[in-house]
Amino acid sequence: MNIPAKANTPVNLLHVAWLVRADLRQGQSAGNTVPDWFAQWWLVDGWREYPLWPRPDAAQRQTLLQLLPDWPSYGPFGMTQAFWYLLQRREDLVQTFDVSTESGLWHGIAWFFTHGLKEHGLMDLVDAETLAALDQTPPFAELQAAVANQQTPLTWLMFFVWRSAAELQQNFDIRTADGQARYLHWFLFDAVHRLKLTPLLAPRWRSWLAQRLELRTQPGVTVSRATLMLWQRRRDLQQVYDLKAAPGWGALARWEHKARQTDAALHWLADPLAAPAQDAAAKPAAPRPFGLNLIGFAFGEMGIGEDVRMAAAACEAAGIPFKVVNIHPGDHLRQADRALEEHLGEEGDEEAPYAVNLFCLTGFDTVRVYLERGLALFAGRYNIGWWPWELPVWPTQWQSAFEVVDEVWAATAFTHAMYTSAQQAASAPLPVTLMPLAASVARVQPTTRQELGLPEQRFLFLYVFDFNSYLARKNPFAAIQAFQKAFSPDDDSVGLVLKTMNSQPDNPEWQRFVKACGADARIVLLDQTLDRGAVLGLIDACDAYVSLHRAEGFGRSLAEAMLFGKPVVGTHFSGNVDFLTEETGFPVQWKRCAVKPGEYPFVVAQDQAWWAAPDIAHAAIQMQAARSAGGHTAFAKRLKKSAEVTFSPQRIGLLMRERLGVIQRDRFESEETVLKVPK
Repeated sequence: MNIPAKANTPVNLLHVAWLVRADLRQGQSAGNTVPDWFAQWWLVDGWREYPLWPRPDAAQRQTLLQLLPDWPSYGPFGMTQAFWYLLQRREDLVQTFDVSTESGLWHGIAWFFTHGLKEHGLMDLVDAETLAALDQTPPFAELQAAVANQQTPLTWLMFFVWRSAAELQQNFDIRTADGQARYLHWFLFDAVHRLKLTPLLAPRWRSWLAQRLELRTQPGVTVSRATLMLWQRRRDLQQVYDLKAAPGWGALARWEHKARQTDAALHWLADPLAAPAQDAAAKPAAPRPFGLNLIGFAFGEMGIGEDVRMAAAACEAAGIPFKVVNIHPGDHLRQADRALEEHLGEEGDEEAPYAVNLFCLTGFDTVRVYLERGLALFAGRYNIGWWPWELPVWPTQWQSAFEVVDEVWAATAFTHAMYTSAQQAASAPLPVTLMPLAASVARVQPTTRQELGLPEQRFLFLYVFDFNSYLARKNPFAAIQAFQKAFSPDDDSVGLVLKTMNSQPDNPEWQRFVKACGADARIVLLDQTLDRGAVLGLIDACDAYVSLHRAEGFGRSLAEAMLFGKPVVGTHFSGNVDFLTEETGFPVQWKRCAVKPGEYPFVVAQDQAWWAAPDIAHAAIQMQAARSAGGHTAFAKRLKKSAEVTFSPQRIGLLMRERLGVIQRDRFESEETVLKVPK
């Protein structure tokens, strides 16, 4: 297979993380420059949050142990990049260590080496140079004076452990030779195994403790230094093993052999030194059969979840092999639509067994998946982003999103023009293919107005929207204004049903919206999450559909209303322009207006983003016309027939199959190793 190089090579992973982690940016611009503190976050914490990516290489990670200038240093030790980063991230450390004082800084450095490295999974930062530094003797005069007759002076590591705990400082006066000797014994036979310090301890200590010493009382008889040190400090051993007699030393030798496996103090001496990890030889990937891995919110009860479900329907209709990879949309969104459960891929590599990935997600979520799932899901496959987007411009700060895919499918002429324009600035523009989305109402659950709590005799306009899709874009206030302008307050023959979900009771915009609905008795607000079939039943139970949106990437709910033969009133802008025309519905005139700061995600002032402001007066006229059309059976039949052709999964499936055939011909060298696209 001739897979494009980009599919096998990671993009700038640090920048991808910077884009995705808005929670860490905390309002900072997601521009092209990643700040130093975020680079440190990736080296310290990022690899743990995204474990499917390889850890940063040793050279990158070693920068974490570099000393910061303008801070006191003590021999080879001082304020490191990593410790400074942890102080910015952990309030508990700030409260514990006043690093503005010499004592507080010492305390903090001691904690960093004895506890911090271990707590944050940074033990492998300790290279040979750092290990050697930790094994040096601190040049403190009070310590040097006490070790004149000591063969084994304390090291920096031992000093850091002692300095990190007030209890140790009270129990061991390391300014005296006896205090140092007692502390050395405690360190080697208690601290090393309890604090898991073996990776920080120079190898010489293992050799030193393993050295065989001849007993003065028994010439020619030897025991290890570790065993002898334990015997000298432990009364229980002295009582059991009398080294003045031959049976005593023989029994002690037998105890020593067994104790290395059973005595916690000696475990670390018995464990062999860990050998450096060897990278397994990379196995060439087996050729994958030609087909689609449909990646998206397969279980999500949201419009974009329906995108992947309709993609599966199109594949089935056209005979395209496929499997589904479900992506979790977040804990706050319901995942109860199990229609695609039987099509889920298996565990491991078989989760996405085919040669082509089709991401039925936004470009932003595709980047998130790239970060969370790692390169394995992308590498060796041709990656297509079937990405919705509602604005006529692509966010400048997210230009790098295109680096994770090989092609973009645009669902409408509107998004096709936008993606094509966005690619003009790229050094290697991606193919942008117009690929319409399918729509279906086959899963409708018929219901009655009585079951829904709706008035029986009124002509009902319906608008369905998700509060998570941003109120400014969905623009439900315009639907209320147009309705009230079209029909006088005393006209009880009409009503407006506003169905939403994922509302936010504390949001001022939501509160204003609820108040506007409550001011007109003819308006019914349904704030609840319904199953897919129930939403379709609601659309069918109403008489017409209205969507005075400022922008739509596709307009799925408009398409579904047309499939039921319902007259649709909609802003004549963005995705729905492809199918909502004067012949098929009631398009509404509009004027261009700027997207205000905060009205839509990811866009900034430099993008000069804009969308449509629907003409309320014209919308009122179109709603009156839609009411008149709603009474004509011929209109409904003609509209339904046209919509069934336009949104047919069979038609879309054939278009998909045609494009996949081109991809197979142009992107895959050896057709013998790849299944042909079925005819």
